Amino acid sequence: MKTKKELQKLSNAIGDAIRAYHDAIFDNLKESGKEHGVEADWEEEDSKGIHLTIIGRHDDAVLIEVDKVRVNLEKGVNGAIEVHVCNEDYNGCDYWMMASELGDDVDYLYDNIIW
Repeated sequence: MKTKKELQKLSNAIGDAIRAYHDAIFDNLKESGKEHGVEADWEEEDSKGIHLTIIGRHDDAVLIEVDKVRVNLEKGVNGAIEVHVCNEDYNGCDYWMMASELGDDVDYLYDNIIW
């Protein structure tokens, strides 16, 4: 049986690995200097990107479709990763939002960047 200290060490290693992965994604996007498309790892009919559900401004579930990702160097101290939303609740739209607003779903999005 693992001790609490050993379990905490393993938990910390997970956090460190996630931060390293996010940093690597940021560095790759920043180095490329361009927008990159994203695509689901399965075919979605009439899809331009990846469908995700987020909590909207009024605490309601909102289905969004993200088709691109980029680094915006004008956001934050060192820049920030943004995602382009092209559909919201099946209605076309065109806006950028911070990738950090996607919560844990951001890892799925990062896994599916078209490099």
